[in-house]
Amino acid sequence: MLFDDSLDGIEDPASDLYQSMGLVNLAPQDWFVPFDSEQARDPARGFRHP
Repeated sequence: MLFDDSLDGIEDPASDLYQSMGLVNLAPQDWFVPFDSEQARDPARGFRHP
C-alpha cells in the first residue's frame, strides 16, 4: 500500500496525530524559528571557551 488514509494530513501541526507523535516541521523556512522562545538561553550567560 502506497497511501494510508489514516495518515492523511499528518503534516498539519494542528492535527492530533502530529502533536501526539511529537513531530517537528523541518521545512527550511522554519529552521531558525526557536522551539520555545520562553525557555531561550540567556544572552548574558556567555560562552565557555576551550
